[in-house]
Amino acid sequence: MSDRTDFLHPDSEPGEFDQVERRLRRALIQDAQQVRPSHRLDTILHEAHEAGPVTATGGSGARRWVMPLAAAAAVAAIIGGLWWSGHDDGPTITPPQTSGPSQSATSAPTSSTTSPGTAPPTGAGTTKSVALPVYFVGPIGDAKPTYKLFREFVSGAVPVGGGDAKRVEVALGLAMNAQPFSNTNGYLQPWSGTRVTAATVTPDAIQVTLSSPGAAGFDAETQRLAVQELVWTAQAAAQKTLPVRFQVADGSTTLFGSISTAQAFTRPPSDRLYEDIAPIWITSPTGDQVLPKAKPVVVRGLAIVFEATVNWQLERGTTTVSTGHAMATIGAPMQGSYSIDLGRLTAGSYTIHVRELSAKDGSVSAEKAVSFTVR
Repeated sequence: MSDRTDFLHPDSEPGEFDQVERRLRRALIQDAQQVRPSHRLDTILHEAHEAGPVTATGGSGARRWVMPLAAAAAVAAIIGGLWWSGHDDGPTITPPQTSGPSQSATSAPTSSTTSPGTAPPTGAGTTKSVALPVYFVGPIGDAKPTYKLFREFVSGAVPVGGGDAKRVEVALGLAMNAQPFSNTNGYLQPWSGTRVTAATVTPDAIQVTLSSPGAAGFDAETQRLAVQELVWTAQAAAQKTLPVRFQVADGSTTLFGSISTAQAFTRPPSDRLYEDIAPIWITSPTGDQVLPKAKPVVVRGLAIVFEATVNWQLERGTTTVSTGHAMATIGAPMQGSYSIDLGRLTAGSYTIHVRELSAKDGSVSAEKAVSFTVR
């Protein structure tokens, strides 16, 4: 009988249970290749990591079946439609906590006066703080510079019982205020001086009314991305990839004086996300997040990169701590996920740089950096 460690080798003759496991693995792989789960998966994995490892019974008994069965349940959940088929994390999942601006930038003060353990009141004016996925126009880190969309989680005061429309309205208000991120991430403010006066969500479309058509002084591509940041944000807040329509309260029929409001807008298909989305995101850790030194630091993100390869560099002040590369789950033009295990780090402040290098000359064609603290 062949060694147990070779049971997945094509020349081996597996036993009954190994045949079942092999078939399950093969089925999982085939099913996984046919689906594109939402990026709620990153947050779920983060929460699972924070909760600590599942205790196994050891040996080749229970533990060997825990992971295949968990994977089978995950695939079943995806296929069954339990995860949103769009791009953003859902409202029932709490994103990684951070002490940075993504948790403190709110569109309005929270008026809820509930104490821990009590049900929130349902009276008029009651709000609750919700972490909303919000998109911003920012530089991708090349030499040009080139701008694309980045996602941040921003806390907003959403009226209790306000429904999708109020979530959309609050999220768009946050997207129009890039000031908390301008110094650290270089995000632009093409909607300076503009606010959302109304938002409605119907089964057919998301309708948004703006107070003005947008700020002057931006080129055509930045104007297009500025409209798309509102489209992505509105669809994320509503958790529906509905077409988005705009109108301007002052009667203008164009946004930025050039983009007609007579048309409907939506995000591009999955094989053309690069038109809007930055090549590299870092989804965890978040900016200025404080991590415990007792646990390994795992960097996670999303990337649209050549041959699915990202390079990384960890710095502590001006000192390079370590470097390496990682593989995303799929290469350009699709967006894949990646993870980088930095291991346990000593207490201190760090910056992780994740880069795409040019296949032509090795120069940096895209980069994202996030600073965090270990203590």
